[in-house]
Amino acid sequence: MLPASVLAAIYREHGARLLEQNVRTFLQARGKVNRGIRDTILNQPEMFLAYNNGLCATAARIEIESDKGPVAHIRSITDFQIVNGGQTTASLTSALLKDDADLTGVLVQLKLSVIKDRDKVGTIVSNISRFANSQNKVSEADLLANDAFHVRIEHLSRTVWAPARARANRETKWFYERARGQYSDEKGRRRTTAAKLRAFEAEYPSNQWFTKTDLAKFGNTWDGLPHMVSRGAQKNFAEFTLQLEKGQVQDIAFFQHLVAKAIMFRSAEKIVSDQDFGGYRANIVTYTLAWIAHHAGGGIDLGTIWTQQGIDEQMTDLIGVACQSIHKLVHCPDLTLGLFDLSILGNLSINKEVPMNKKDIVRLTDEERAICEATIAQEKGKSEKLRRATILLKADADGPAWNDAKISEAVGCRT
Repeated sequence: MLPASVLAAIYREHGARLLEQNVRTFLQARGKVNRGIRDTILNQPEMFLAYNNGLCATAARIEIESDKGPVAHIRSITDFQIVNGGQTTASLTSALLKDDADLTGVLVQLKLSVIKDRDKVGTIVSNISRFANSQNKVSEADLLANDAFHVRIEHLSRTVWAPARARANRETKWFYERARGQYSDEKGRRRTTAAKLRAFEAEYPSNQWFTKTDLAKFGNTWDGLPHMVSRGAQKNFAEFTLQLEKGQVQDIAFFQHLVAKAIMFRSAEKIVSDQDFGGYRANIVTYTLAWIAHHAGGGIDLGTIWTQQGIDEQMTDLIGVACQSIHKLVHCPDLTLGLFDLSILGNLSINKEVPMNKKDIVRLTDEERAICEATIAQEKGKSEKLRRATILLKADADGPAWNDAKISEAVGCRT
């Protein structure tokens, strides 16, 4: 048995690190089961042990102290991880912090498995989650939360800073929710003070977090599988998992390109919503972006999208025009059910050029930018120096980032 006050203290100190092997973290008190846990803590704390399933946890090593009578006590636990019971742990802590609940006398039953063979941790933890977790519905995406791919993406999301957006004064991060409920849980833990909450929201803005099923949508759309995306989050995630390339390196560049795809997807969702089509947004977005990615042949400049943390006017216009044509097709039931792959769009005619990746990306330093601005201020007429300085400033990836066609039209030069 584990005193609830001790469990809450451990969770307050270590937070989400205690749940790294859990398939999801706290889902807040919105769910029926989590509300029930909270109500029991507040109204019938003496019945908590009888009503609650307790915890399933793992450890690498434990030390037992048995010289204080017939009952043995655990003196220390190494690498303590709650595999099943994250809802219970976070609900207890939440009731303590938010509702000032008295946890005195509340006990939690604990089943602790010591796993000495570290190579088998992943398999054992997955099986414990699959067979023991019955408090909230566990999806297939939840069960793969501890896959090395998702752990690596989570690590990158906590360490890689995204460039400041235009007219913004600070860098931010994109939060990858490897375990369901992580973002809300991390945000909730910082509600102890207004300053901590503001700092978290500034670092991880509410519009910059995405889940495993979101990642699968971005990936399969980009890889030309909009029909799989249209079949629903879980089926699409299962297909995405099968498509993952073995040995693929998830480095910083991989993460930056992933976020760029997320930016395109979120931007397309807004553009399609503004069209007021009256439905089918999910299908229109995935088929539109899959068509664009296919016709670009890998030539879309994801690096610039990452740097700007947004898409340019040319891409915005293209999505707006393309989604109009796609909308005419999605009323077909077979399309919305994901029965037609990208080939159905093979003869689709869209009168817009797909923006391609530039051969040479212009990215000026502060000094170079100052020189160009000084040249423009000093030169008069239509001198070559003036034109070159103007071209460089307009092409600057960290500035206006105009495409070649727009620069050619404005400056009067050939691409």
